[in-house]
Amino acid sequence: MSRRVALVLVFGVFFLGATAIAQGPCPAGSTRLACVIPLEYGVGGGGQPFSGAGLFKDPEHVGHFDNSLKNLLSPLTKEIGRQANLLPLASPSSGVLFTFDPSLKTFVTTTDSLGPVLGERAETVGRHRLFVGFSYQFFNFDKIDNVDLHNFPVYLVHADDPVDNSLTTDPAPVVCQAGVDKGTNVRGCAFVRDLISTVNSIDLKVNQYTTYVTFGLTSRIDVSLVIPFENVRMGVTSRAKIILGSDGNYPARMGTTDFGDNSPPRFDHLFKDCGNYPGAATAAGLNPECLNHVFPAPGFTNGSSRPQNSSTGIGDLVARVKWNAWHGERANFAAGVDVRFPSGDALNFLGSGSYSTKPFAVLSYRARISPHVLVGYEWNSDSITAGDLTTNAKGNVPNDFVYSAGADASVTKWLTGSFDIVGQRVFGGEKLFVAPQDFLAFCGVAPAPGAPSCTAQPTPKTVSHNNLQPARTDVSFNITSASMGIKLRPLPRVSKLVITANVLVRLDESGLHSKPAPLIGLGYTF
Repeated sequence: MSRRVALVLVFGVFFLGATAIAQGPCPAGSTRLACVIPLEYGVGGGGQPFSGAGLFKDPEHVGHFDNSLKNLLSPLTKEIGRQANLLPLASPSSGVLFTFDPSLKTFVTTTDSLGPVLGERAETVGRHRLFVGFSYQFFNFDKIDNVDLHNFPVYLVHADDPVDNSLTTDPAPVVCQAGVDKGTNVRGCAFVRDLISTVNSIDLKVNQYTTYVTFGLTSRIDVSLVIPFENVRMGVTSRAKIILGSDGNYPARMGTTDFGDNSPPRFDHLFKDCGNYPGAATAAGLNPECLNHVFPAPGFTNGSSRPQNSSTGIGDLVARVKWNAWHGERANFAAGVDVRFPSGDALNFLGSGSYSTKPFAVLSYRARISPHVLVGYEWNSDSITAGDLTTNAKGNVPNDFVYSAGADASVTKWLTGSFDIVGQRVFGGEKLFVAPQDFLAFCGVAPAPGAPSCTAQPTPKTVSHNNLQPARTDVSFNITSASMGIKLRPLPRVSKLVITANVLVRLDESGLHSKPAPLIGLGYTF
């Protein structure tokens, strides 16, 4: 059986078997944002993502870089999907509070501060009072775990080849192994030395429009509903270059008939638009398009994603109950619970795809300068975006400890300044990183015309490149930001309208990192 036929059967059985087990949520040509990275290089047999179908001039080499693609790029989708829609929301607490005045025997508006922006205070809005608010936030993400989203390297290595690749001069059979410590990656196995070097850019922006409704059931119990509406834009570019592992001057493997030509030079991995192979006498003589291409390329690969993508729709609804458990003259303590519902489309990064429950406690002090602190713990259910997008298997969304602390200060009766530290401690998450990695070096130049160039390992036999590494799992880390803003009551004598302006600045590098995120909003208490 020829090597071509054997490989077709091997990959055919693999992909058909995988398809029979489960059809994943990313079919060829899907426009879902969670499918952009898996489909970046197209799909292969059975419509499986990460398979790079149609990349190479020689179709028998489909799938040789699949595992490397999936292991390195899958965690990107998981991290973006988990964090892009779990962004800090403005507090649903009212800017104008009502307190009971014993002398007047009625509720009156307080003369203290208008409250925090992203923090929380323990007071409630007042019995049968209704607060309605709206805010707009813009997030422009530039890093993930301190990896530059607009410029990060990914090197794709060749898989081991289990087919008999023996030469007449080799002991048979020979299994070609691509590892740097393997001795079978020379002679007829020289093709496993090939690398694909990619320089990648992900442009991710979120426009978040949020409506808040809070109603005072009693003087001490509030119920709130937070309704986010989001527009998510995602652009992906990957500049790929094939780094040949040899000059191609090695003999044919047993029984192969690539392009009907067994004579050197041999180049097994060339992009399919290569116009002068067979024909080029050396690697340097290949046309540039043989070794270079930009992806995604819908007209080039089967079922590829698009370079620019967007989605718009409702996000995850959050329902809240808050109880002002203890009320002093100035100090207050409250307890409550937030419940998040997966109403947003997780596969379009509009929602998390998971339910969550977050009990919390708040302690605040009402004065000209009003400090406040919140602590809580969030339990999350599983989500499709945290799982395997080549199947329908869901994955774990890490639980987290949430916290905020700060103070709001009354500058005048109509102007309040607010500062908060807002963060979360994520338990059992994943982290990405770029680090130097050893790869197989170029085999060298043939010592004489017609002589194979990969008869022995080069010296040194490896070369180091910075590469995106498989994600570290079960890691705990902090995501911390500073919130700085003002609240303005433009008509303090006649209106309960409050206008908000704020900026959110990241203080650490873990997780999905945004440039300073502006917020504007307004609210009214009835």
